[in-house]
Amino acid sequence: MAERIALKMVLPGMLVLVLLLAAGCTGTGSGEPGTVTTTATPPVTTIVGESPTPEPPVTGTTPVESMTPEPPVTETTAVESVAEVLIRNFAFEPASLTISAGTTVIWTNEDSAPHQVASDPHPAHTDLPELVSDTLSSGDSYRFTFVKTGTYGYHCHLHPTMKGTIVVEE
Repeated sequence: MAERIALKMVLPGMLVLVLLLAAGCTGTGSGEPGTVTTTATPPVTTIVGESPTPEPPVTGTTPVESMTPEPPVTETTAVESVAEVLIRNFAFEPASLTISAGTTVIWTNEDSAPHQVASDPHPAHTDLPELVSDTLSSGDSYRFTFVKTGTYGYHCHLHPTMKGTIVVEE
């Protein structure tokens, strides 16, 4: 007899559980595009002799990524200010160059001999230690961007009598 009473009590609880699960599977959500509504069904507590009392369902809305492709990202590139110094006939052309801060200077070796651009003084290169190229063979170039204002002397490390000056203004 007690088993029948317990069964009568459990069956309505299971029916509620089945109905809640079925309602959660129908796909009915908030109706807003881009969302899916989920329902979590808590367990039903049944005590023999009492009717089952399910706790209220827990619901939540989870955003779903849009199926519409995002517009392409447009890159804005700042125009680089560039100045050139040619290395020919064992000289820098021009020997003195005035530029704005942020300008990149490109030295290009047009001699048949190798050269190496380096800051003064020779051989320590301490005025602007980061201004030092690898050895440039004929046709090779070296780029350096001047960010601080000032006057910078440089020379060819391999031929120290070759000298040049870069004046950087605001």
